[in-house]
Amino acid sequence: MSKYEKLKKSKSLSDLANLLGYSPKGFAYILYKIPEEKKYTEFSIPKKMGGKRDIKAPTDKLKLLQKHLSDLLYECYYEINKNNKPISHGFLKKQSIFENAIKHKNKRYVFNVDLFNFFPSINFGRVYGFFIKNKHFALHHKVATVIAQIACHNNELPQGSPCSPIISNLIGHLLDIRMVQLAKKAKCTYSRYADDLTFSTNKKDFPSQIALNTENNHWTAGDTLKNEIEKVGFYININKTNMQYRTSRQTTTGLVVNKFVNIKKEYYKKARSMCHSLFQSGEFYIEKMPSINESNESYELETIKDNEIKGSLHQLEGILSFIYQIKSKKNRKDATNKRRYNPNAITKLYREFLFYKHFFSLCMPLVIFEGGTDKTYIKCALENLESQYNELIEKKDNKFEYKISFLRMSKNLKDVFAIPEGTSALKVIIEYYQQKYMKRFKGEGMNYPVILLLDTDDGTDEIQKLLKKKDFNDPFCKVVDNLYVVYISDKKGLEIEQLFEDKVLKTKINGKPFNPKKLHGDESEYGKKIFYEKVIKENMSNINFDNFKPIFDKFKLVISDYRK
Repeated sequence: MSKYEKLKKSKSLSDLANLLGYSPKGFAYILYKIPEEKKYTEFSIPKKMGGKRDIKAPTDKLKLLQKHLSDLLYECYYEINKNNKPISHGFLKKQSIFENAIKHKNKRYVFNVDLFNFFPSINFGRVYGFFIKNKHFALHHKVATVIAQIACHNNELPQGSPCSPIISNLIGHLLDIRMVQLAKKAKCTYSRYADDLTFSTNKKDFPSQIALNTENNHWTAGDTLKNEIEKVGFYININKTNMQYRTSRQTTTGLVVNKFVNIKKEYYKKARSMCHSLFQSGEFYIEKMPSINESNESYELETIKDNEIKGSLHQLEGILSFIYQIKSKKNRKDATNKRRYNPNAITKLYREFLFYKHFFSLCMPLVIFEGGTDKTYIKCALENLESQYNELIEKKDNKFEYKISFLRMSKNLKDVFAIPEGTSALKVIIEYYQQKYMKRFKGEGMNYPVILLLDTDDGTDEIQKLLKKKDFNDPFCKVVDNLYVVYISDKKGLEIEQLFEDKVLKTKINGKPFNPKKLHGDESEYGKKIFYEKVIKENMSNINFDNFKPIFDKFKLVISDYRK
C-alpha cells in the first residue's frame, strides 16, 4: 500500500503521526505543547520593487515535521498526476522556470499576471476544506485538521515553511483548470509558476476577456480573467501586470522568450564581471545578494545604491549555475568530448569558477577519489585510526573534525567539466591542470595540495602514461602546481576493497557473496554500496584498518612536501 493510500485511510492524529514517522506523543508535543510564539522566527527582507517581504521561519522541530509532511504530499501529488502533463511549473521535479518560459517563446503577445499575497491568501479554512473536499484526497476531518495545523501559522501559509509550496500547488490546481479552459477558448497558451501566470498568443488582437488595452496603451486584466481568479480565492496584483510585444523584449519568470529562451544580457554580463574580479583579485562585490523573487521563480540582481556587499563563492556559484542551466540546455546533449574541447561561453566561465573554487581557493588539503564508495572507506578508516592521525582528523566533543576535505563529484561538476565515470574522471582533472588553469588566477590561493587517490589496477594505466610513471614505489607523485597523485599501495593490481582482510571481504549478506566489481549487486551477489552499509559501517569498531595506514602516511608526506 502506498503512502498516498495510507493517508486516505488515516482517521486520527495517531495515524498521521505514524505515517510521518513520529510517535503520537512526540507529534502532539510539537503541535500543541510548543507555544505558538516560539514556533516561528519572523523577519523581513527587502522586495525587489520596494517594501518588505515577511518571512516566517519555523523552528527546527516544526520545520522537520513540515518537511516530512511536504515529502508525503509530494509523493501523493506525483501518484495522482503520474499520467498528466504539468500545468504549474513551480516547486516540482523536472520543472523549472525554463519549462515554464518555453511555452511562450516566439509569440506576438506575452501577458504576465501576478497573484496578490499568494501564500498568505491560503488560510487555515482553505487548507482544511481542500483536504476534505478534493476528490483525490477526501480525508477524514481529523486528519485534515491536523494537516492544516502543521501547515498554517496565524491563519495563513507562511513563507518559509517547507510544506507551503506543495500545498499551494495542490490548492492552485483548481485555478489552473479554470485558466486552461479560459486560455483554450481564447486561443492562448497558459502556464503558471507559483504566483506568476502567463498567457501568450499569436493572434492579431489579444483576447479582451484576458487583458484589455486601456488609455495610454496601459494593459489591465480582463473582467473574465479577474472573475475566474477570484472565484477560487485568489486576487490579481494590479501593480504587476504587463503586456509585452514581439517588437520589444518579452520575458516571463525572468527569462527572455522572444525567439528562444535565454538569460537577460545584462544579467550574464554582471556575472562575467564578478568572475573577472574574483579571478584577478580574489574578491568581488555584488550590488545585492542574488535572491529568488517572491515566488521563488528566478534569480535577480537587485540594486541598492551606494551599498555594495562583498560577495561569497556560494552566491556566485548560484548565479552561474542558474545561467548555465538555461543557456546550456542544448550543449549538454552533445558528446562528452565535444563539450570538453568545444564548450560554449557560459560553460567556459562556469568551469573556470569551479576550478577556482575547488582547486585554487582551498581552506584545507583536498582528496579526490575514483569512485563514491572509496571516500566512505577512507572516512571509516580515518575515524577508526583517529588517535594516530591527529594531523588529518581530530575528535572533539564526541564529533570528528576533519583537517582534510573530500571533493563531492556532483552531477553538475561532472557536466560542466564533461567528466566521465571512474578513473577517467581523475585523468580529466590532470588534463585541466596541465592546460595551466591556475595561471588564470591572481591573488592568494593554492595554499593546500590537491591529492588524487588511485587504485593500482589496470584502470590506472592511462594516468600512468599521462604522468610518464610506470611504477607505484614512490609515496607520491607531484604533477603540477598543487596537484599530487597517491596510490593506495605499492603493489600492482589492487583495488581499495582489497585493503580489507579476507574475512571481511568474504562476509555474506542474506547468503550472497560480495562482488567489488558491482556497485549495487543483483540476485546472486551484493555490491559496493551494501558492502559499505552492512559490512563496514555497521562493524567499524571490529574491523582492522591497518592496511589503510600507508595511505594516510602518504597524505602526511604530501602535506609536508607542499609546505616546503
